[in-house]
Amino acid sequence: MRFARAAAPLFIAALLLAPAARAAEGDPLLGVDDLLSLEESYSAFLSQLEDLIVSRGLLSEDDREAWRDAQMGDFFQNGGYGSILASYMPGALGLAREEDTLAELRAPLPDGGALELDTMRRYTPQDSSLPGLMLTLSLADASGAPRDAAFTLRADSGVFLKWDALLGTYQDVGREAESTGETVVWSDQTPAEDARDPQIAILVTDAATGETLAEATLTLTVQEASYVVGDGALAAR
Repeated sequence: MRFARAAAPLFIAALLLAPAARAAEGDPLLGVDDLLSLEESYSAFLSQLEDLIVSRGLLSEDDREAWRDAQMGDFFQNGGYGSILASYMPGALGLAREEDTLAELRAPLPDGGALELDTMRRYTPQDSSLPGLMLTLSLADASGAPRDAAFTLRADSGVFLKWDALLGTYQDVGREAESTGETVVWSDQTPAEDARDPQIAILVTDAATGETLAEATLTLTVQEASYVVGDGALAAR
């Protein structure tokens, strides 16, 4: 692949040709779970791409993390339409929309482990290709290794959606949802002008014994017509 010099934009288009196991036959859209199944290989590709465009002067070392978040956010936001467009113009990362940017939150636990959450920086109901704010939780032990855990999420507003593989669509499961690591989506209408910031309580238990391991709260910030996920939005105890 040939890259232009630093003054020219870099465009890389990758077509998702792998069959969508969780989508209905002939369905051109991929669900979030389909995209998650590709996340590891796509992330490895981005790592190699980062090294290359940094070496060519198209991306500074200081912008690596912001570039990665923007590309992964675009992957989840727009990948469901069958294609991924990863574009970069020097100095243009500031133009990336928060709706298209991945947020990776980490809340330390007293035992040295951490609760981790992958989501989007912003959810605007009237301007999103996703049905809501995706929430993918995981638990790490003190060494950083993944730990088997179950998660119960309870929202004080809005509803949770879960992917139904048989129906090929998201189903409303109400204000409480269970997960063992699969993606859960929180959805609500456009917030009113006087809407308060929604809170999602998270109970973390051992997947085998049911023992309570941690409790956490995810606080979303209402900004005009959007719900925003700040850096300190996830707090655990």
